[in-house]
Amino acid sequence: MISEMKDGLWNDLCSEYDAENFCNYLKTSGIKLSSDFKSFEYVWRRDELNHYLGFRQIYSLLYDISEDEITREVKSRTVNFEPLQSMLQDEFKICLLIAYDEIATTKNYASEYEFYTSFGPINFLRWVKNVTRDEAYHFNNCMELIGKNFKNRISEIPKLVDYFIDWDLNGGAYHGTFVLDHDGPYFTNEVLNACGDTMKNYFFRK
Repeated sequence: MISEMKDGLWNDLCSEYDAENFCNYLKTSGIKLSSDFKSFEYVWRRDELNHYLGFRQIYSLLYDISEDEITREVKSRTVNFEPLQSMLQDEFKICLLIAYDEIATTKNYASEYEFYTSFGPINFLRWVKNVTRDEAYHFNNCMELIGKNFKNRISEIPKLVDYFIDWDLNGGAYHGTFVLDHDGPYFTNEVLNACGDTMKNYFFRK
């Protein structure tokens, strides 16, 4: 099972690191962001970096690759936000896209509990459960931010979410953008549409 999980674990650690790329893009994009979003971003960015460091350590231990080498490989990848610009035009769309990524990642990490149980001490499983919890918090925080500041745009959610799902299933290659990286075998049409349904129903379940 360890050899079978190598590509997936690599994708996990890269995606977590790529929150840095996402934040750097926002910083230079000129997009106006509220103080609410910046407060969220500060905590979110810290969490994602901590997740990356944990995944990097696990990957190093399992596959006998130094953490320095992993870091070099991660940082050498191509980063390209240009194809995603239409989905990153304003804070509402940015929050929605992050929320979509986080709910999909929450489900993916939860599906990997058996793997983390199989190869080591309970600390590994406890750690990934904490990471999964963080991702669920990020999802809820983004959706709550939308509910607070963009009530007038909630009707746009279904169409945008369907666009995100279509991109994941039929779009271009992933280039270090953090979002829309769901090209592994876990992310089936069924799983992604379940994520979409959660988002579409979020403001109607309370």
